Amino acid sequence: MKLSEKFAIRITEYVKKTLPDKNKDDLEIIKYGIELLFMSFTKIPIILCISCLLGILKETCFTMLIFGIIRSSASGIHAKTSFTCLISTLVAILGGIYLSLILKINLLVKIIIFIINFIIYIKYSPADTEEKPYINSEIRRKLKIRSLITITIYFIISIVVKNKFFSNIFINILWIQGILIIPITYKMFNRRYNNYEYYEEESF
Repeated sequence: MKLSEKFAIRITEYVKKTLPDKNKDDLEIIKYGIELLFMSFTKIPIILCISCLLGILKETCFTMLIFGIIRSSASGIHAKTSFTCLISTLVAILGGIYLSLILKINLLVKIIIFIINFIIYIKYSPADTEEKPYINSEIRRKLKIRSLITITIYFIISIVVKNKFFSNIFINILWIQGILIIPITYKMFNRRYNNYEYYEEESF
């Protein structure tokens, strides 16, 4: 068992004792989110150091936060190695930041991006991994709903906020995460898609 999984199990057990009203599906979702957060700890210092050197520390911290929120429910492809994971995360985070700082995205473009990605998230979210398949259909349903609510909130914030960067980063993270959950991305990196299909549905 990986260290990240052990850590997530311990925290989830504590949550279960503290909040007994949480059902099995909720606890499984919490456990997965904690695992993602734990695995990110090794990358965060490196990413923050690079962003500090580039003078975009504040933007990086904010982008990592909103990226982590949508990723915790929509999930998506994971790199096979830690180095590849670091590089791909840097490209996603820094790419999103610089696009948000440079580009001027008008309302029509934002609406089009949102509609296209809403369809993508309906069809493909949550996209599981070989290491973490979403076997339970109820968990998949809840994660899909959460991801759709999250991207809708991101879109609303994007059209309401006046600050150029903060307005753009929400819509950019929305489509960047959308790319990470589509089958073609999994195929490009030779990763198996819809991994839950290889397992039997959990019985209750």
